[in-house]
Amino acid sequence: MKILDSNYKSKKLENELTSCLSQIGLRSDDNIYITGNMGLLGKVRIKKTHKLEAFLNSFWNIIGNKGTIFSPAASMNLCNTDIPFDIELTKSHEMGSFAEYIRKLPNAVRSLHPFWSIAGIGANAHLLNKVSRHAYGAGSPWSHLLNLDATQVNVGIDPARAVTLIHHIETLVGVPYRYTKEFIHPILKNGKVKYEPFYQSVFYNESKVKKRVALNEHYFNELELRGKIQCSVHSSGLEFKAFKMRDFYEVALEFFIDNMYNYLEEVPNIKPYKN
Repeated sequence: MKILDSNYKSKKLENELTSCLSQIGLRSDDNIYITGNMGLLGKVRIKKTHKLEAFLNSFWNIIGNKGTIFSPAASMNLCNTDIPFDIELTKSHEMGSFAEYIRKLPNAVRSLHPFWSIAGIGANAHLLNKVSRHAYGAGSPWSHLLNLDATQVNVGIDPARAVTLIHHIETLVGVPYRYTKEFIHPILKNGKVKYEPFYQSVFYNESKVKKRVALNEHYFNELELRGKIQCSVHSSGLEFKAFKMRDFYEVALEFFIDNMYNYLEEVPNIKPYKN
C-alpha cells in the first residue's frame, strides 16, 4: 500500500510541475538551462529521489525527446587548489540537488572546465564535448546555449541572483575591470593526472570592484517591462521564472554599450588597465 501511495504522490507531483512548466511557455523540442533551489518541495512528503525524478520527468513531458536539458555543474571550490578535476566524478559545488542529479545521470555530458562546467542531457548535449578552455566567451557552453536559443528556467531563486550568463557577456564586450587569467590545473585523464591550462575572466584585485547591491536587477526590470519573463507558482510556493537567454543577452548588451561599468555599484578608483 505504501509503494502505491508513493507512486501516486510522485505522479501527482509530476503532473503539477508539468502544468507549471506549460504556464511559463516551454514547448516541444526546447533547449533549457535550469538553475535554482528546489527547497520548497520539501513540503511534499515523498523520497528525495522520487522528487528529483518527478521534477526531471515534468520537463521531458513538455520538451520531448528532441529537447535538451542543461544544468550548472560548476566546481569553483577547486579554483586555486591542486585538487584534480575528474569530469566524471568531481561533484558540482553549491549548485543544488537537481544540478547534481543531472550531472550523475549515466547519459549526461559535461563540459571540460575545472571550475565552471555545464552538464547536459538530451538531443544537443553532445555540443558540450567540444568547447573552448575559457569558462566564458566564444566557443564556451554559453555561446552554444545562445546559438540554440535556449530558455533559462530559474526555480525557487530570483533570476537576478542566478544568471551566470552575465559573465559571458562581460567577457564578450571586454569590460575593462576584468582580465582573462590562465589557471594551470590538474586534470584526471585515463587514470593519470595532467596539468593543463584553462581560462576565466576575473576582477583586478587592486581595483576593489564593487558589484551592484541590486545585482542584475536592472537587466530583469527591463526584461519584465518588455514582457520577456514568464512566471508560475507551484502549490508548495516554489516559483518558476523563464526567459530566453538571447533576450537577456540583448538587453544586457544595450546597458554595456551605454555604460561599460553598469554591472558595478561605482567606477573603480584604481584602474590598473588605464594608460
